[in-house]
Amino acid sequence: MRIILNGKADEVDEGASVLELIEKLGLSGRRLAVLMDNEVVRKSQFGDVRLRADCKIEIVQMVGGG
Repeated sequence: MRIILNGKADEVDEGASVLELIEKLGLSGRRLAVLMDNEVVRKSQFGDVRLRADCKIEIVQMVGGG
């Protein structure tokens, strides 16, 4: 199924969750912010929220520093 990930087309399995996408991208365990169709997805919901065809996903990694 086609989604838009950070502005680019990508393919995921039908019914995949946000958590499965994060794992596919090798981002497990990192500090992330995820938006799906411009709405924040809470970390506690990553495993429950299912991706939909043509949904727009933005994933931002938190970077510390100063």
